[in-house]
Amino acid sequence: MKRISMLIHPDELAAIDEVASPNRTAFMLAAVRESVDRVRRERLQAEIDACLAETADEDLSLADEFSGTAGDGL
Repeated sequence: MKRISMLIHPDELAAIDEVASPNRTAFMLAAVRESVDRVRRERLQAEIDACLAETADEDLSLADEFSGTAGDGL
């Protein structure tokens, strides 16, 4: 394990301690994990959105081309 040191404003530490009892470290690590997961999801969603935007015109063209047969199997 690595050890880190942080300087934190007393008000922010008090806010953490208010909800983190009894284990400040576990609370802060959980908060970091949640934040990392959120940032990763946002980055992945941005990548997906960019890929979809690149092929949007082609997707619409294909949808128009096959719209007459879309319900044939129903």
